[in-house]
Amino acid sequence: MNPFNKSNLSAFLTLFASVASTSAFANTCTDAVFKEIAGYYMIEDSGLQLDSAISPNFYNQTYTYSNGKVSRSQFFEKESGSTSTMNYYWNKDESALTKQGIEYFMKDSTSGDTTFIFENYYVLGVMGHQKTIKVTSQSASILTKDLDFGQENFEEIINKGDTVIINRYSGKDNSTALSNTEFYVSDTENTKCLELNKNGTIANTITYEPMNDGYSLSFYSDGFTTILYFSKHEETTAIRKTIKPVKIAPKARYFDLLGRHISH
Repeated sequence: MNPFNKSNLSAFLTLFASVASTSAFANTCTDAVFKEIAGYYMIEDSGLQLDSAISPNFYNQTYTYSNGKVSRSQFFEKESGSTSTMNYYWNKDESALTKQGIEYFMKDSTSGDTTFIFENYYVLGVMGHQKTIKVTSQSASILTKDLDFGQENFEEIINKGDTVIINRYSGKDNSTALSNTEFYVSDTENTKCLELNKNGTIANTITYEPMNDGYSLSFYSDGFTTILYFSKHEETTAIRKTIKPVKIAPKARYFDLLGRHISH
């Protein structure tokens, strides 16, 4: 049984009524955050794609697309001056892998309003993890199998309009132990929202800002800033933020599509 039930959700929303809007309609900021967190490679109806993720003092990450899907990401670390490149192969035979650097072997399919994605992650030809991803317009689930440590972790992401809930489980589904919960709730303005942990502590302040051809999302946490820039192009995807800078050993500068550091 999912330990985060309707009564728990109701109690949470009552507790944070001072910061969460009571509107029945999606808050602009929380809706954008849901798409950014749960998009997972999907082509959005708006045609918006993530152009770049920037932490001004620490890194830049840029994205290249082909046929509507991400094909390459480059991560530039300012401290070391090094660049890591990640390549993505969609719906191809695994013989397409070069076994050099960081590579993702991707397969996707759609049934009704649900997209299924299967991801294998390789470093120098050695598989490090496998992911099974399921996405709809208002929810997503991600099962990750870490082959190095023999662990499975499950995430579920739910968009309830002015609240986005992320539950993480230390196992293969939501019947296993709940290890962490995060909430994104609307602030008093459509252009702002807050990330809260399960105790109600503010972990991030997020600002949504429209631009001529898209929008940006700025995340502020513990004195660090990360800005994501989305714009309208022919090809699109969605990638999660990295908030804090990571000290990276020269042999472990590996990042996944969501901008998260992976050490092997």
